[in-house]
Amino acid sequence: MFKSQDNHAGEKRRGGCLSAFLIFIIIHSALATWLIWDLHAQGQPRAVPWALPVLLILSLADIVAAIGAWNWRKWGLVLYAISTAAGIAVGLMLTGSQLVVFHDIIPLVILGYLYKDKWAHIQ
Repeated sequence: MFKSQDNHAGEKRRGGCLSAFLIFIIIHSALATWLIWDLHAQGQPRAVPWALPVLLILSLADIVAAIGAWNWRKWGLVLYAISTAAGIAVGLMLTGSQLVVFHDIIPLVILGYLYKDKWAHIQ
């Protein structure tokens, strides 16, 4: 008889921190895409010719992954994890520094922590 109270029980609530972090990922990746595109357009001398196109693809993949995660899709989280792993591999090849690993893995860990209580909503 009173089903209006039950409608809120299955409601997907993202929360402020998760929403803010997904927006941050989209803005960060959009800025990275723009900077990589600008470097490519300037014709910067490159020791590794494949680096800029690969980094551009990875930053675009991060945007798509964040949009998928925003829409509660499991493929968004999987794509973000794959993109992070590929970014770590490329970063290690280009710089040889372990700091790249921490730079790339920290957002993935934060995203996983923010989703830990919301796994039931992910499709």
